[in-house]
Amino acid sequence: MEDLTELESGAEHLRLVLAVGEIGVWDLDTVTGKAWRSLRHDQIFGYDRLLPSWSYEDFLGHVVDEDRAAVDETYGAALANKQDWSFDCRILRADGELRWIAAVGRFLKDPESGHERIIGHVMDITERKEAEDRLRLLTSELNHRTRNMLSVLQGMVRMSARRADSVAELERSLLGRMEALSRSHALSVQLSESALRVWDVIDSAVSPFAPDPERFVVTGATGATLEPKIAESLSLALYELTTNAIKYGALSHEQGRVSVEVSRLAPGRAQVVWRESGGPRVAPPERSGFGSTLLRSILRADEGEVRIDYAETGVTCVIELPVGHDAAESARATRGEARLEGRRVMVVEDEFLIAISLEMALSEQGALVEGPYTKLAEARQAVSTRPDAAVLDVRLGTESSLPLARDLAALGVPLLFVTGNVDGEELKQEFPDSEVLSKPVSEDRVVAELKRLIERHG
Repeated sequence: MEDLTELESGAEHLRLVLAVGEIGVWDLDTVTGKAWRSLRHDQIFGYDRLLPSWSYEDFLGHVVDEDRAAVDETYGAALANKQDWSFDCRILRADGELRWIAAVGRFLKDPESGHERIIGHVMDITERKEAEDRLRLLTSELNHRTRNMLSVLQGMVRMSARRADSVAELERSLLGRMEALSRSHALSVQLSESALRVWDVIDSAVSPFAPDPERFVVTGATGATLEPKIAESLSLALYELTTNAIKYGALSHEQGRVSVEVSRLAPGRAQVVWRESGGPRVAPPERSGFGSTLLRSILRADEGEVRIDYAETGVTCVIELPVGHDAAESARATRGEARLEGRRVMVVEDEFLIAISLEMALSEQGALVEGPYTKLAEARQAVSTRPDAAVLDVRLGTESSLPLARDLAALGVPLLFVTGNVDGEELKQEFPDSEVLSKPVSEDRVVAELKRLIERHG
């Protein structure tokens, strides 16, 4: 084989760089609007082979509606100012897949034709955008959790300081409450992908005190599920009630008893009744306890309520709070008249049992379920079918479903996010027409919200 000339060697090196970097190159004549491209350029736009021709209008036709005006504006500015052209945008490929691209072009004047040209390159940056989304999501979630935890700790310090008569007492009360908060938080993280039951919260809050099962009885609808922030508040309140019962109430006396009864009030509502008996005579405290104060402040936004009766025979605390449904109730609720008859609903959920439960619940309502998809790539390949609605878990293992959500939103598909670790307010900012449910959530709640969402979108 003959040695390559220096020019040929440089050209071969350039081709290698473009191939390894999966970079498409193009040369656009701004007068005629026609463009020369490399094969990789057309492959980025979803074509298996090089098309016979390509123009600026062909390119613009692939840009999604929401990005088209901005891209065209940058092109016009590049021509008017005879400057370089660069942009990021979303495109709908020939095969129906929605992707992100980045392009950079250099403004030149052809010495032979006198035509102005822009030559440049284009790259598929979808994976980079998804990585940025995941990082933004993780950072946002960390900031949100940190702010919430600091607020809780501030309130904990203030309330403990008001009630402590010494530094030693303040230390003991603070450490105890922080341990209770830590147990509740650990429980929320452990069970965030399934269901945080009332029983789990009661057991986590009370078990460190090892109460005698003969003197501490829990009954009722303890399978009802709770959102993590409600569970955290209930855990702290139960810790406060338990420590007070041990120090001053029923559990400070050998004959004392505590019963905790959980009962349903209505769909989505439950009542937890803490009742002490057989202990010393009770007198109302001069100051409100930390647990009940925290619970009142947090549940107010969720239409919850706390009532404490300091009767002489024993303390009774009634806590009304929002709950989900247990598995049996969810199955009953989703049976009956079909509300989603014939609707095609995409389900994206990486937790197998949750995905199957959703599929069954939606199918029983007459919906035609697409999926469930457990991986982002599989779901994005199905976007071109344009479902009537989509139920999306935001976190799919190490991936984020937000790129998929943007694909669907660009096509006008109603979105219902069901997530256990993402700020709903931030999701609503980017997807204002969507609905957000926090895990754990019952299947019948998903069905009801999905029906309302579809009806609202016509």
